[in-house]
Amino acid sequence: MTSNDVRFQVFLSSTYDDLRLERQQATQAILEMSHMPAGMELFPASDLSQWELIKTVINESDYYVVIVAGRYGSIHPETGLSFTEMEYDYAASRGVPIIGFLRKDVGKIVVKFTDSDPAAKIKLEIFRNKVTSKICRFFDEPTELGMLVMKSLMNEVRTNPRTGWVKADQARNKEDLDREQTLITTLKSKERSIKRLERKLRDISVPLKGINIEDLSQGNDNAGLSAIYTDPNKRVTSIRLDITWDEAFAVIAPSMYGYILRRGPPAYNKLIGQYSFEYGLIEYIRSKIIDLCGNRQISILPHQIDSMLIQFKQLGLVDITEKTEEDDGENFRGYSLTLAGEEHLTLLKVSTRLKLSTH
Repeated sequence: MTSNDVRFQVFLSSTYDDLRLERQQATQAILEMSHMPAGMELFPASDLSQWELIKTVINESDYYVVIVAGRYGSIHPETGLSFTEMEYDYAASRGVPIIGFLRKDVGKIVVKFTDSDPAAKIKLEIFRNKVTSKICRFFDEPTELGMLVMKSLMNEVRTNPRTGWVKADQARNKEDLDREQTLITTLKSKERSIKRLERKLRDISVPLKGINIEDLSQGNDNAGLSAIYTDPNKRVTSIRLDITWDEAFAVIAPSMYGYILRRGPPAYNKLIGQYSFEYGLIEYIRSKIIDLCGNRQISILPHQIDSMLIQFKQLGLVDITEKTEEDDGENFRGYSLTLAGEEHLTLLKVSTRLKLSTH
């Protein structure tokens, strides 16, 4: 919620008949600032006494604006003060910020809008002095008042901010906003976790109708890999390799142990990158066909690498793992060993002691 969302109630106090235009100007200025004017012309019918109702409205107001010109106003029979001065004193006692506006030269006011009673004139002068003891502005004509009210109220809101009013759906304190933000953050985190789990479920080996895992080519079965190399006569040659699934797994799996592997960026003149284990696999292949290729370049087509990884995934030896920004600021998916893959690699790599038979 921003400060622009807050609306302030401004109590407008003055005599009425002689200041209709001035009140209209002040009310319009308050409305143009998107605040709420409150004054006698806006009071609803009520069972409360007039003064009790006025006090209630002042208690609910954020700022108090008083306009004083040539009349003191209606006098309360018990206090001997005008309602305008009583409103002023009550607002001051409640700590409501007061902004006063006084007509400059009372002598220039039309006679019918001034007090003829000497006692009322004295009380008016005393009240004007009281108003000038706080923030106040002077005006000559009603048309000046709108801009003066707007400027003074804007300054008072800036320097002396009040609680104000907001829409019900915005009436939340900092704790509510912090709690809501925490819930939003937690919800987004849970949603990301759910999506990762959904992808994880999709990445688990796909059930194949009528084919069990025992029916898949594996272990000591030939992996069906082919290599492309240049023979001594500089002819590009393809050869089917005598490499089993376990041989291939023993070569590529160590680079996945504890890591998530993905293809690297494409090298120069290449359309697709390589996995880090491909160099080791090629050198292993070289050792198998060294008599044919020597030290010349050997390559394996990318689709064969992909097919091999899918086969290992279907066998439950590797899976597709997601690394998120929450881990270390990077987000990608790649292959890693499953627990079964780690166990199988260990069995392929460890050496065991032969048990000697005794007679």
